[in-house]
Amino acid sequence: TPVPLDENGKPYTLKNDELVLEEDPKGLEKVDENGNLKGGRDYRCRTFTITGRGDRLYMLSTEPARCIGFRDSYLFFQKHKLLYKIILRDEEKFDLIERDIMPHSYKGRTISVVTARSVFREFGAKIIIGGHRVIDDFYESKAIEEGAKPEDLASPEDVLPMNGEPYNKNQYVAWHGASQVYHQNAPMVGGRGDLSIKRRKVILNETNWLFEHAMSASNFNEMLTATRRHVLEEGGVEEAHTGLTFVPANTQPRRFKGELVP
Repeated sequence: TPVPLDENGKPYTLKNDELVLEEDPKGLEKVDENGNLKGGRDYRCRTFTITGRGDRLYMLSTEPARCIGFRDSYLFFQKHKLLYKIILRDEEKFDLIERDIMPHSYKGRTISVVTARSVFREFGAKIIIGGHRVIDDFYESKAIEEGAKPEDLASPEDVLPMNGEPYNKNQYVAWHGASQVYHQNAPMVGGRGDLSIKRRKVILNETNWLFEHAMSASNFNEMLTATRRHVLEEGGVEEAHTGLTFVPANTQPRRFKGELVP
């Protein structure tokens, strides 16, 4: 995966599968270099190690994306340029399949992961179970500058377990029905929200009607594009009654040339 450029147009330094960025001393007290959280904190998403990559913790990129509210990992990485996407090699995918981290049906797909530490650095308390602003953020000073307070829940809409039950991390896993998460708390993309999430109440008049129609069409096109990218990433759409997987026609050959061999 290409390394993104900094504000001066130079590539960021890559170390331990993540970009080298300015660190917060207080943030370093909450997570170690391998991504293990300290102080009793826990991630809202599943984490795992990858054979050949040491003891660093990783996440399947689709899971933190859905946890934060994105429909797919494409928008996730487009919106958050400081996350480095790692494409797994075949042997790494097969290892995750053997360890039941991914289903066998994913062996032919392009799978991307991201380090857990970089996800925590980017989202702070939002990726922590029951996370509170400031005290569970990596960049505390930045959170305070934004007006956050320690008593503020980072994700008040998140459903926390009761009576000591474990947190349901599988709610963000695709093969455990995570598709329903796509339609909850979707982030703003390109300055506009998904119309299926929150529809603005606008009174049309002779001044704004053309603009509002254009905005509506643009939002709908944006939704279609995101959905199509998701279908491509997931390898198609499974038809529930027959179990067949359908793929977009434009990804398949339209003609072939045969040659008789004497």
